Amino acid sequence: MIKLVLIIAISTIISLSLGSFGIGKESIIMVFLVGVLIVTVTTKGYFYGIFAAIGSVLIFNYYFTVPTHTLITYDSNDVILMVSFLGVSLITGTMTKRFQTQLQIAQQNEHTARLLYRITESFLNITGQKNIIMKGIDYIYENTGYNSRVLLSESGKTYADCSREFISDNVEMMKIPIRGLTKQLGVMQIAYSKETFTFEHELLIKTVVTQMGLTLDREFIYNERENIRIAMEREKMQSNLLRAISHDLRTPLTGIVGASGVILENLNQLEKSNIENLVSDINEEAIWLNSLVENILNMTRINEGKLVIEKNYEVVDDVVSEAISHANSFAKTRSIFVSMLDEIVTILIDGKLIVQVLINLLDNAIKHTEDHRSIFVNVYTEDNMAVFEVADNGEGIDESIQNSLFDSFVTISSKIIDNKRGMGLGLSICKAIVEAHGGTISGGKSTEGGALFTFRLPLTGGK
Repeated sequence: MIKLVLIIAISTIISLSLGSFGIGKESIIMVFLVGVLIVTVTTKGYFYGIFAAIGSVLIFNYYFTVPTHTLITYDSNDVILMVSFLGVSLITGTMTKRFQTQLQIAQQNEHTARLLYRITESFLNITGQKNIIMKGIDYIYENTGYNSRVLLSESGKTYADCSREFISDNVEMMKIPIRGLTKQLGVMQIAYSKETFTFEHELLIKTVVTQMGLTLDREFIYNERENIRIAMEREKMQSNLLRAISHDLRTPLTGIVGASGVILENLNQLEKSNIENLVSDINEEAIWLNSLVENILNMTRINEGKLVIEKNYEVVDDVVSEAISHANSFAKTRSIFVSMLDEIVTILIDGKLIVQVLINLLDNAIKHTEDHRSIFVNVYTEDNMAVFEVADNGEGIDESIQNSLFDSFVTISSKIIDNKRGMGLGLSICKAIVEAHGGTISGGKSTEGGALFTFRLPLTGGK
């Protein structure tokens, strides 16, 4: 109201000033029209514009029509001028008001569109059932102030923000189903107040619930595909394992059966040295079989997540010596050179598993070096880590498997030493055991030109 009076007063003063300069009534009345428009725009009220138009007509009649200083006029032109002014004022005021309303609606729609876009965008990169649901609950609270919770259909779980108590007494309760592409996933309950509830709130809540349903459905489909992929990989691994076991068991078993059969059939005819050689071959094949079975058992435990690490303080020299004594039994003409620590060092490890790691690495070096080649074992400490290196002067690591050395069932199909082909489990088992101790393992090229495998274990015992 103060704006209305002030603007009309200013319009009157300006009109009187113009009248004193002999400006015509047609021009003066335009000043009042501008004042009416200003009132309509600044007060954002249609009725204020009507009052301003009527007041301006009366003031114009009082000051600028004959007889002046009265509300009576005898000139028909003045009457037409005032009626036209009143009509134009009402029309322009109405149009201005409608324009303002449309502008507010457009701004509100823009705000709503931006808000809905942010909702849609926020659900694009979120994963995990709980994260998706809590994102929707938080978004509703941040933009409406209403508490909500989600009840899932299949699991029966209820999700709500623990930091805010969900109160259902003395408030209205809205229930909106959360739907996926093929089924209902759950229900969202929103506690709201009728006094503050708006159409924008309803639109926002329904959009959040819709996006939540689509994202949960996407998560479900992704998990199903991932489970199928894992099952297929597991089936493929089992198939490869069975095929590899049948192949790798047949070779040593054939040797054992053949050698033992020769001994049984020719026991009295064979010389002692020949019998010793055959028994040595049987022993070698049996040791290799034992190592193979140990690797298979370890891989099975690793795949099932049942690999048990029983840590005790072990002397590094003893662990390496035990592995070397094992390796010497199948090293044949290959020489193993060992460089040990000058002082006694103990580390917290599962000694049996670390011995198995060293045996696997030595077995790998023996398989991929020719007769009369050398294998080097070097042990030292560095940066609070015990470092174990197994190197050879063979042909080195094939480039085709360089990036997949520690995957299961990785072998090269080229020349195989002693006609023995490993299943490709040894290095993957080494990696699993070393990482379970909080260490790291890597493969590369040795200074002798062959392969070099290095694994590091923390002197403090790992994790």
